[in-house]
Amino acid sequence: MRKVLVKSLVLACVVVIAGLAASAAGATPIAVGSWQPFFFGATGSTATGSPFTFTSSGAALLTVTDAFCRGDRFTVSDGATSLGTTTLVAVDLACDTIVSNPDAALADPGYSSGRFVVGAGAHSIGIVASTSPFPGGGTAFLRYDVFSAAMCKKRGWVTFEPAFKNQGDCVSFVATGGRNEPAG
Repeated sequence: MRKVLVKSLVLACVVVIAGLAASAAGATPIAVGSWQPFFFGATGSTATGSPFTFTSSGAALLTVTDAFCRGDRFTVSDGATSLGTTTLVAVDLACDTIVSNPDAALADPGYSSGRFVVGAGAHSIGIVASTSPFPGGGTAFLRYDVFSAAMCKKRGWVTFEPAFKNQGDCVSFVATGGRNEPAG
């Protein structure tokens, strides 16, 4: 019995170490429409699993949101291109509010978030914790969705980075798969 337990523990350690090595060695692919958690350390640290990769046949919307304790902020890039930084929020060092659901955190203006548009093609998303006030870092989420013209309507166009000049500019970006750059 003891031999089986030791073998099981050794096998479990090998699987964990192999998984960590694989994720450290390469990018983390993400699926359309699914939240992907990521972990980060102190200010300036790169998110574990970064870069996150996906390929879109048309324009896409990348969403990043903090979760759990309020106050972390992130700088987001696509390869060598900076997409922007998530919103500036007040830091809650007491961690009085804890939200683990990314949809709820995204809907709460007390959590830092950003919505970044990218064109069709292959993407390699890098995330760096530009503000991380909590010892040990934390957890946040990202996802990408197909970007549609309907998302531009009812002043939706004002919520994206880079900035659009107006609704028509946003719709044009979608229609061209991102080839017509935002003019805002």
